[in-house]
Amino acid sequence: MNKGTTDPAWLERLKREPRSDKGHRILKLLRQCEQTQWHDPEDILATQFKQLSRLLGHAQSTIPHYAATTSHIKSGDVRSLAAGRWLDVPVLKRQTVNRLGKELLSRNIPQDHGSLNAIYTSGTTGLPVRVERTKHTLDYWSAFTTRDHIWHNRDIDGVLAAIRSSEKKFALYPKGARHAAWGSKDGVFKTGPSLSLNVGTSIADMAEWIGRNKPDYVLAMPNIIKRLAPWCMEHGVTFDGLKEVSVIGEMCGELLRDLCQEAWQVPLHDVYSSREVGYIALQCPVNNHYHVQAEGLYLEILDADDQPCKPGESGRVIVTTIQNYAMPLIRYEVGDYAEAGETCDCGRGLPVIKRILGREQDILVLPGGQHSWTLLGSPDVRDFMNMAPISQYQFAHVAADKIEVRLIVKRELTDDEENNIANWVNKKFGYPFDISFSYPQELALTKAGKFKDFIVEFRN
Repeated sequence: MNKGTTDPAWLERLKREPRSDKGHRILKLLRQCEQTQWHDPEDILATQFKQLSRLLGHAQSTIPHYAATTSHIKSGDVRSLAAGRWLDVPVLKRQTVNRLGKELLSRNIPQDHGSLNAIYTSGTTGLPVRVERTKHTLDYWSAFTTRDHIWHNRDIDGVLAAIRSSEKKFALYPKGARHAAWGSKDGVFKTGPSLSLNVGTSIADMAEWIGRNKPDYVLAMPNIIKRLAPWCMEHGVTFDGLKEVSVIGEMCGELLRDLCQEAWQVPLHDVYSSREVGYIALQCPVNNHYHVQAEGLYLEILDADDQPCKPGESGRVIVTTIQNYAMPLIRYEVGDYAEAGETCDCGRGLPVIKRILGREQDILVLPGGQHSWTLLGSPDVRDFMNMAPISQYQFAHVAADKIEVRLIVKRELTDDEENNIANWVNKKFGYPFDISFSYPQELALTKAGKFKDFIVEFRN
């Protein structure tokens, strides 16, 4: 795909008439998004503030919480909101959503937005939340899914293999599960079949399953690819016909991209999303950074003083779901930190996230109180992996000055290897921690099938 263009084959698909009412709705959104992505950043922002004005007015008149907390703000004054008044809207904390629940549901949902559908978060923060969405909201979700296929020029007639189900007794090895399409059968375009495999499958069995089914595309969580790629290189396993790996649900870094190229000679593409707000950003088709899905949400990255970050600065991710009139999350603190990016040279005016740094609860707090990012997705982690025969690792911050290194290894480590690893950890984390080692039989996934390579097991 050239800069500033969409692949001609996909443009032809966008001209076709879909097979269902749902397909008609989503195709209409896709055609709009095909145009709006090329708008200037200033025009996109101006459109968003008109949408924010309407959403805030709706929330003030139909949801008591917003009526009380934003009564000092004139929702209809778009110019004032764009000039900075928007920053006076209180940030919505996850704890508040958890506590208020259905009290955040609108008393007057637009009828043409369709029926309600609830979604629950995985609760990795310890505060699971339930969010109600309309059919209109879900149409945007489907449109952004298809946009991701368009941007990365996927052959949707091919086979998609997904390793992401954590449901007990579903998609178990060796068979897994087979589906007629990549998504719902009443989508915009006809696709090839998709396959599913449970995340509890061993790495060796995952490799055998992929090799036997020969998919064109593999979708998995980063922790799976981080273990699968080295295993394949060690055992000389390649996947004939594989075109791309996609990851979702966890942090992704350059290390993972390098592993996919080395193991299978394919690119890796990432999606940034959360269950409660949907798609936040998609990886640019030209660069490795992310484009905010501005047609569906308004994103802010705020510094420690609650001011917008400039390109190159990092801060908290704040999101407003501008298409959800049933239970709008207005200035919702997602719990992630990210780095703001410059306008992209691909020609798209959509805002840019340069990189996603991690969850708030995963920040390493040094004994002196300084905050630090572990950056365990960076390429220098390869140095650590090469120090010993390590299959999987996890770093646990167990006390203010103590880090426990949990390793699954292929043989017992020598004293020199442990010393080298301890030195690497202290250099990486920027503090002379007291390092201990443990060697569990396995490192547990969360209930949602995710894996955390850094965890905090104490609080000051």
